[in-house]
Amino acid sequence: MKINYFNTCFALFILGIQFCFGQKTIEVNPLLQKNIKINSQLHVSKEKAITPTLTALRKFDLAMDERRFFYLDFDVTQAYTTFKIANTTKHKQDMVLVFSYPFIEDAKLFKVVNDSLYPQGQIGIFSGKGPIGRNWKIPILSLPNETSNYLLVLKKAPGKPVATDITLFSNEKHVAVSGLQNTLIGFYFGITVLSILFTLFIFGLTRHSVFLLYGFYLVALAIYIASYFGFSNVFLPAEQLNNGRTVYVLAIEFSTILFVLFAQKLLRAKKYLPKLNRTVIVVIIAAIAVFRVILHIIGDALTVGQFAIFMKLWYGTILFLILAVLIELLVYIKHNPRIGSLFALSYLFMILGAVFVVLHQSIGLLKVTFFGLSHILFASALEIILLSITIAFIVGQIYKDRNTLASTMLVEQQRFLNAFVLGQEEERKRLGAELHDNVGSRISNLRRVFSHKHTDVAIEKEFDMVCDEIRNMAHAITPAEIALVGLPGAVEELLEELAKSDSLKINFNSFRFPDNLEEDMATNLFRIVQELLQNVFKHANASVVDIQLFGHKNSVTLSFEDDGQGTSHKKKTSGIGLKSIQSRVAQMNGQFLFDSIKGKGTSVLVIIPTKYT
Repeated sequence: MKINYFNTCFALFILGIQFCFGQKTIEVNPLLQKNIKINSQLHVSKEKAITPTLTALRKFDLAMDERRFFYLDFDVTQAYTTFKIANTTKHKQDMVLVFSYPFIEDAKLFKVVNDSLYPQGQIGIFSGKGPIGRNWKIPILSLPNETSNYLLVLKKAPGKPVATDITLFSNEKHVAVSGLQNTLIGFYFGITVLSILFTLFIFGLTRHSVFLLYGFYLVALAIYIASYFGFSNVFLPAEQLNNGRTVYVLAIEFSTILFVLFAQKLLRAKKYLPKLNRTVIVVIIAAIAVFRVILHIIGDALTVGQFAIFMKLWYGTILFLILAVLIELLVYIKHNPRIGSLFALSYLFMILGAVFVVLHQSIGLLKVTFFGLSHILFASALEIILLSITIAFIVGQIYKDRNTLASTMLVEQQRFLNAFVLGQEEERKRLGAELHDNVGSRISNLRRVFSHKHTDVAIEKEFDMVCDEIRNMAHAITPAEIALVGLPGAVEELLEELAKSDSLKINFNSFRFPDNLEEDMATNLFRIVQELLQNVFKHANASVVDIQLFGHKNSVTLSFEDDGQGTSHKKKTSGIGLKSIQSRVAQMNGQFLFDSIKGKGTSVLVIIPTKYT
């Protein structure tokens, strides 16, 4: 009995010293916003967590640190702090104790009155109840002219460090601060959603896997940020809040994997550093996909020391991937400085954000906040903005490359077309000359020899008809007189020949058409007239055709109309003949206008630019 009495007195003495000298009194006011850590001291224990009593708390060790936030190391299981609140006003004051870390396992607030502990509230993922809003909060009511001592006890599992701000707000101040913070968080998620939609849109247009990887990375990053700021606790049932911490860890891992894979594609590591690219993929599969899955499965069975070893391996893996991407980035910048520099800047914000989080949450070395929110929100927002700008530049580069390739292909296609048309004309000339000079002359000689030995009028007539046919074929294949009589004259001769053998009425007019048109251009226009007439004979079933040639200051125009049966919309430009005409017009850098209405005829207009006036 004497020993228990002595222990109790000693514990009360120690706590009394702490209340008197180890803390500052927090005075209540409507704009209250006080960091509890700078007004109190932290005591920790590495023993098995116990029910808090004044006697049991005597065994806790004073944590000798000057941090402005509460940090419970890997092997700490339980901790407590004390603080004093004084309400010097004549009105009661409603306050709230706010925790920044969303995965507090168990926290209990006691009021110390006459050496006794009176529970004031309990929060945490193992408390059996969910938070009101994204942060854990414990309301505190201070009566008029009341000065009270409070004791806050934190419990956690070994192997899982905890770093958290604990801030005492007046209700008015908390509403104002929360409003600003929620606005900033909403702005962040707005940027993220717009970036995801933009990326998916770009992926739909280009089908490049780099944009899909970036979209998945943004989703994983958004889940990580949402968990980090406590939104997983809002959406999960109270009995499953511990799953929020699993979601948080998995989001970190998946976002890391997706970012590295995204960086491999964007930085074209497979092309510039193939060996390093393969090594990175192996590390991702072996050290992350396998190692971390095993850790999640057996994590609860590990001791603090074993867990620390696994965490060191994890941090070593992340460090290797950071350095690998950095090397790939330096190589890529040499080939594409603008995109590489933008990615480097966004990568800097990502690295700084990740490193600061590790230093804060795992090691307790650093805390950077803006407007009461962790730096990771702002670093991530800048990263997303810069990465989205980088994506926009990449899209511009892709379309620039495509346009360059299309222009090159167009030039090559034009060159091929020119060569084809030129070869076709050369072959026509060769065949025409062969028919006229060789085959025609041989038949003429054969007719002369036959007429000397025989007098058969019918056979001589057949010889004459064969000679005429060969001459007409040679003329059709190679209108040699274009250079002499010009295009209008060549068309008139062609129409005269057709008029002898066909009942189709063809009207032809020429107005101010240049006499010195280039022979190749005139030949192409003559072939177009031939092809159009052939289409009329074969398909149009027309009775009248109107052909007109016009000369303008900087161009020549061919107009061709018939009153035939026309054609449907789908068949307007599907024929081989019309495609041949289009090719010839394209080879002359001209315009081809085709209009056909079923039952109402067809109209063709060809406009060719020329230097003649």
